[in-house]
Amino acid sequence: VGFLPLLALVPFAILMRRGWPVPQRDIGRLSLVGFAAFLVAIGSWFVPMVALAVVALRRPEMATTILTVVTAVVASFVVLDGVFGIVPRDEIGPVASIGVFAVAVPLGFLGLHRPLRAGWLLLLVGAANLAGVLARMLGARDAPPLGAALGGSSGAVAVPVVIIGGLFLAAASVAPGRNEGSPAAGRTGSALSTESSRRP
Repeated sequence: VGFLPLLALVPFAILMRRGWPVPQRDIGRLSLVGFAAFLVAIGSWFVPMVALAVVALRRPEMATTILTVVTAVVASFVVLDGVFGIVPRDEIGPVASIGVFAVAVPLGFLGLHRPLRAGWLLLLVGAANLAGVLARMLGARDAPPLGAALGGSSGAVAVPVVIIGGLFLAAASVAPGRNEGSPAAGRTGSALSTESSRRP
């Protein structure tokens, strides 16, 4: 399940097919400066996402602390954006959903080593995204139905992230010895080593 957050690329592929973030009719008219700005906008979240994924895969202890802080910041921003409309979605795009996606992928790699922590963090950021969707619906006069709202970019990212978080928690409950590198797991490993060394 560690690579399941990569499935969140599917909704973004659908959005790109529909012309987001640049309408297909305008692609041919992009200037060099506009194209450079487009690449910078993508790199502003793609590069940190890849870097955090590498750290989560190579240094899970360090990544646990970093991703806990990053997830808390992103979750807070997503909720505040849903309540106060900090980022104009129609002009800039689904920044909150991109932030959730950019955090979910490294958390998926962290789950290969720390499934319990990764599961809870995925649930947190996914639930924050859903809360932001509900906040926008309650604050809008002509709000779409819940099903239509969840069918957009926010729901297309939040729902899989929540499901994947639940899968990580289920995996952690099946193999508790891998959870968080806990002292209990360490004691279990030490006991097994001692027992094996006593055998003739």
